[in-house]
Amino acid sequence: MCGIAGIIKKDSQKYKPQLKKMTDSLSHRGPDAEGFYFFKDCGLGHRRLSIIDLKTGDQPMLSYNGQAGVVFNGEIYGYQEIKKNLSNYSFQTTSDTEVILALYEKYGENFVKHLPGMFAFALWDDKNKKLICARDRFGEKPLYYALGKNGEFIFASEIKAILASDLIKPKLNKKSLIHYLKRLYVHPYSAIYENIYVLPPAHFLIYQNKKIKINRYWQMPELNYQITFDEAIEKFKKLLFEAVKKQLVTDVPVGAFLSGGLDSSTIVAIASQYKKNLNTFSFGFGEWINELPYALEIARKYKTNHTELTPEKADLGELLIKMQEIYDEPFADSSNIPTYLLAKTARQYTKVVLTGDGGDEMLGGYGWYKPFLFMNEKNSDLWRSEFVRFIARAIRRLSSSQLLMNKVLGARFQENSCSVIEAHLSQNIIFNDNEIKALGLEIQDKNEFYKPSWKLVNSLDDIMRFDIENYMAGDILTKIDRASMANGLELRAPFLDVDFASFCLSLPFQLKVSKDNDKIILRQAVSNLWTASIRKRSKQGFGGPVNKWLSQDKSLKTLKENYLNNPKRKIFDLISFKNTREIIKKNKYKTWTLLVLSLWMEKHDFEI
Repeated sequence: MCGIAGIIKKDSQKYKPQLKKMTDSLSHRGPDAEGFYFFKDCGLGHRRLSIIDLKTGDQPMLSYNGQAGVVFNGEIYGYQEIKKNLSNYSFQTTSDTEVILALYEKYGENFVKHLPGMFAFALWDDKNKKLICARDRFGEKPLYYALGKNGEFIFASEIKAILASDLIKPKLNKKSLIHYLKRLYVHPYSAIYENIYVLPPAHFLIYQNKKIKINRYWQMPELNYQITFDEAIEKFKKLLFEAVKKQLVTDVPVGAFLSGGLDSSTIVAIASQYKKNLNTFSFGFGEWINELPYALEIARKYKTNHTELTPEKADLGELLIKMQEIYDEPFADSSNIPTYLLAKTARQYTKVVLTGDGGDEMLGGYGWYKPFLFMNEKNSDLWRSEFVRFIARAIRRLSSSQLLMNKVLGARFQENSCSVIEAHLSQNIIFNDNEIKALGLEIQDKNEFYKPSWKLVNSLDDIMRFDIENYMAGDILTKIDRASMANGLELRAPFLDVDFASFCLSLPFQLKVSKDNDKIILRQAVSNLWTASIRKRSKQGFGGPVNKWLSQDKSLKTLKENYLNNPKRKIFDLISFKNTREIIKKNKYKTWTLLVLSLWMEKHDFEI
């Protein structure tokens, strides 16, 4: 795992000071080594976290004939097998990075289709004066780009590196800001600044003759309604075991995060069959988050080298300020704090950790999927009933009545929406449109960021795919990349292996979710690997209880007073101070969202 940067401009050597500032700002992503290479029209910079080919894997890496160079962030899983089919290429290293150069020589611009793994890279073809950048299919690794004040094309792993070049003055993107206020994160297809851009997942970019061309190279597979459940289980197990095995390949020690949930327990159970004495890590964060008992069951079952991470003291105010440095854009998912602490402690033991990320999206693990199973029932009159409205409000306070709540919500969605996607867009909103307008922001196109890449079928499958392209890419994968790389730790997610994930995406939702169960195929395929209590365990979130944090933690109270009750703060140049007073008093997620935004705005300089 690494940090990459580059500047495309004639006489690129003169940009060495700027490129050095860019890579310096990415030192956390690659603390082991630094490298530069300058073609006449392209300067490439790299910060390395050494995982594979420790001796000859330094970057930027040149092709054997010197006509191309690449900087790469990520891992190419199964690269040894790929190399066997590239025998005509004269490999100079044992690194997975060189596979990128070899594939480009063989396939030209279409080579990205042949590249598995998680990655963000930039390849310069000096003969054709052409830059090719690409990101992996799901967005595990980031890549941003911009045009500098003198016409430079600039790219980097993080926004902070582009800003470090001093070649661009950022301007706030209010559409991205509105998405943040709604969803807690900036949409993965748009940056928080108007003049800095993000390369979307599953896309590649070509920059040549001062022109930018962006294309999608991978599509989600079509749904396979013909597969039987037995066939699905057999293939599911085979591909999942292969995915874990491939991601265990490193030249350094490897570990796994273990929450005691279904996904991480599965990864640890399978990994332990290939690697004895696996290092595992679980997390206890005071009274707020405690996954230790369930995790310990799996650790004992598979005899892992288990470490329980329990930070004795954590200054939440200080950590929240730290997040504004780590996340270049406003990011209010409170689970970023425990994720950062977990990565920080795990890095003391290893450089590489497997995770269960992606399992909820691929296999239907979120509770918000259940109401859609009731949308097509003849129960719209149920929602119209004022009596049922009263019951619904009471049910929200009674977790034991979740089934009835799902039914009521399903009826409401059916009544108010013409598609499952429109219904889903009404879920999990922090600030709704009217509240955003009351803050003083103008909403233009409510569905601007929703551009599905697949053929809609108007079923729960659409919602799960929507979450993969939006929520998973913009929130989950952004969270774990920044939190882990801030500590020089590489995270790998076997559930996002392209072969396994593609197979899961081809399965219709009926094999994943029912009215009374979730992750059906996972349970049927591997539940024998779990302990009895984990089989029965319901999903537990990893986010912090922000209402308690805001009302009880002294450091956060101080931040709230300083950043939300002071009308001179930058945030109130953008939104109404007066119209936030009631929000601030309530100490709920809206308060947290505004506090993060205010802290972020004070940390960063930009035009509004």
